[in-house]
Amino acid sequence: MQEEVGQLQELPNTQAAAGTFRHHKGQDLRQANHIHQDQHFQPNPPFDPTSPLSIALQRTSWPYGYKPVQLPKYDGSVDPAQFIMTYEATIASAGGDDPIMAKSFVMACEGPVANWYSYIQPLSIQSWVQLKERLKQDF
Repeated sequence: MQEEVGQLQELPNTQAAAGTFRHHKGQDLRQANHIHQDQHFQPNPPFDPTSPLSIALQRTSWPYGYKPVQLPKYDGSVDPAQFIMTYEATIASAGGDDPIMAKSFVMACEGPVANWYSYIQPLSIQSWVQLKERLKQDF
């Protein structure tokens, strides 16, 4: 193991002697790291103590470039399973995952569902799975 560490430590010196490879490779790594860090914008999302979403869900950053085409709306008048299927497909196709499904849900609520959502105990929803189960149970 020590030998491998020594070899890795010597690698930058060998690459420097080889010319621009070290600079180019380092630049690629910095760019890759920069791209990874930029996958989500909004480094410190706002926190709302009255939101039903947990602190962790609220603090989940929106994916970079996340713009669902048009979120399906839900007012409780149809089977929630139908709405959930369409909603999940819409969010996933825009690059969202489970935490983003939970965060985006409020934008899909209308009428009685919006009212229902606003009365869920603050900070009680820990995941999209939990939120959609509550939705199916109550509608």
